[in-house]
Amino acid sequence: MSYTHQSWSGIVGLDIGKQDYTGCRLSGEGYVKRRNFKGKMTKGEDGYARLLDEIDDGDLVIMEAGSSSFNLARFLINSTNAEIVVLNPAQLRLFWDSQKKTDKADAMKLACIGRDMRKDAWPVVSVPSEEEQAERSAVTFHVFLKEDATAKFNRFFALFNSVGYPDIDKKRCKEDMEYRHRLLDGLLTGQAAVIGRILNEGLDLISIQLEEVEQELIEICLRHPQQALAWLSIPGIGLINAASLIAYVGDGSRFSKPEQLMNYAGLVPRLNQSGITNVHGKVTKMGCRVIRRNIIQGAGTIITHQYNPSCPLSRFAYRKKKDLIYHGKVAVAVANHMLKIGLALLHHNDIYCTAKEDGYKKLMAKLAGYRLSALVPYLPQ
Repeated sequence: MSYTHQSWSGIVGLDIGKQDYTGCRLSGEGYVKRRNFKGKMTKGEDGYARLLDEIDDGDLVIMEAGSSSFNLARFLINSTNAEIVVLNPAQLRLFWDSQKKTDKADAMKLACIGRDMRKDAWPVVSVPSEEEQAERSAVTFHVFLKEDATAKFNRFFALFNSVGYPDIDKKRCKEDMEYRHRLLDGLLTGQAAVIGRILNEGLDLISIQLEEVEQELIEICLRHPQQALAWLSIPGIGLINAASLIAYVGDGSRFSKPEQLMNYAGLVPRLNQSGITNVHGKVTKMGCRVIRRNIIQGAGTIITHQYNPSCPLSRFAYRKKKDLIYHGKVAVAVANHMLKIGLALLHHNDIYCTAKEDGYKKLMAKLAGYRLSALVPYLPQ
């Protein structure tokens, strides 16, 4: 049974790989006539140009979100009069479960979504502009560097522990390159010293790279002053969190309700239904990992920070700590509350209440600490 409420010339499903794509075109009455095609993910004659020959004006083109999808979607939007739709791959896995996993099969499944599923049920994601995609790449690369740095630091500490020095100052090692070099020269010998120098060179390089990427995060905030101030005015949100939220949430217009933003971040609970019983499980994690990772860390600072009765967010965290047993559940609850506050501030072009109470003094100090004092003139008077 077809649920299609709109007549398209044809429906094209595109399965996109790193180097090539596979397409399935459904046409004819009821969209039952099928034709497959392939091409390269390049802008030459056997790539994008070939794809244009397969797409007619009035077609519906469906693809999954991925590393190459958005660039291709923007190209098709600018080059054709077809309707281009990008779907959330995590949610698509809920719609089909097949052991047959081939490029042709996936392309056909995507085309069948356009034919057989109600349009309002499609898990559509918006196509970012080139600027938005560049900003998302910057914050994603920052997450990669931080995780790589953590792994290398753990190996560095494990090396010293293995030769009888488990009590070196970990915090100082992370912040002070010269201290790490002195440790290597003074405590390690032989093969351990060789391995230590290799690890330390990697840590030095990552430190330099992080400084460069964090400058990019500063530029993201400076390009979006109102959004940056809305997020930075919330306790627990710093430069990294603010830049990530700007890159992925934008001005918040895509989210009419806080629940939509929580779902986008993957911070809503799984729902298992059995008969009339609904059981809520752990968070889905089917969403933006960058937002989820950073906002959970921000929530952790609120939970562990000294209780501030004059701050509504601190009071909320304190109540959750009393009501919930597990730290993880408290962090998720506080993170969701932070997203809810931030979305409201974006929609109303406002600043969080506690930032206003002292005439922005604490907020201005926070901005100075992140080298964002250029945002001060944008504060509401």
